[in-house]
Formats: sequence, C-alpha cells, structure tokens
Amino acid sequence: MDSADGRIAEFTWNPKTKQVERLKLYHSNIRFKCQRCATFCCKLGGPKLSERDIQRLKQIRINVAEFLDTRSCLKNREDGSCIFLEFDAKNRVYECLVYDFRPTLCRLYPFHFESTGRHSYTLTLIPCCKGLNTEDGELVNGDFIINHLLNALLDLSCIQRFINAV
Repeated sequence: MDSADGRIAEFTWNPKTKQVERLKLYHSNIRFKCQRCATFCCKLGGPKLSERDIQRLKQIRINVAEFLDTRSCLKNREDGSCIFLEFDAKNRVYECLVYDFRPTLCRLYPFHFESTGRHSYTLTLIPCCKGLNTEDGELVNGDFIINHLLNALLDLSCIQRFINAV
C-alpha cells in the first residue's frame, strides 16, 4: 500500500437510505479473499457480539449464552483463540465451526473502520492477513465496500452504541 497511514478508502453514507454518498479510494489494486487460515484473526480471541450476531448464531441452534463471557464477547480457549476455532488434524488446517454465521467483527477482518465524523468513515487494512492480494481475490473497490462491508458497518455501529451505553 502506498498510503503511509494505511487508509484504503474514505466514505460517507446515508443510514436512512443505506447508500454511499461519497467514496474516495486511495488504492485500486488491493484484492481480498478469505483463505480460512485462522492464522491471525481467530487466534486473537472471540469478538464482541451485536444483537444481529446473536440472531445469526441462533439460526444454527446454538445456545449463544453458553459461549459468551461477561462482556458479551465470545469466550476464548485456554490458548486465547476463539471458542469456535477448531484444528482439522486430517487436513492440517484450522477452520471456523460457524463460518457462514460468524460475527460481524470476523466478517470485517482484515478491514477496519474508523469514524471520522457523522456517518463518515475511513477504511484501513490489518496488513498481516493472508487473504490480501491473492490472485483469486476480489478487487477491493467501491462495489466491494458496498456489497461486503457496508452491512457489517451497520452491525459495528450497533456494537459501538452498546459499548457507549455501558
């Protein structure tokens, strides 16, 4: 990445219409495809859950309460990794047991939003992810942000409101 501060995009969106009103991309060649490697993201511990995360997990008949700690985060294993991370010894890979229903913060990794004003955000990357710049990765452009990250931003803002209310 060229940007010294790690920014890949800035945008403003309208929460009523859920439309991006202004988008500025700083990079046009970043690609991403999750490799389901769990090298960094899942070994950092369980994330804080939004109400939408809880409802998503309930779809697969999980008693979410037994997997939460006192801060509404997924519990961690003794080694600090997420409770839903499992090692497949046969294939010698890690896998998420709830991948298709995973929490918002997991869905966002390796992207990070930072609020820069009312409904304005900067999008940065966590650069250690193995899914970045893979040949078969999807181009991280305006369509990618709108189609893959915008709904997660809404979930994330719900989490932030919850944190601020505590």
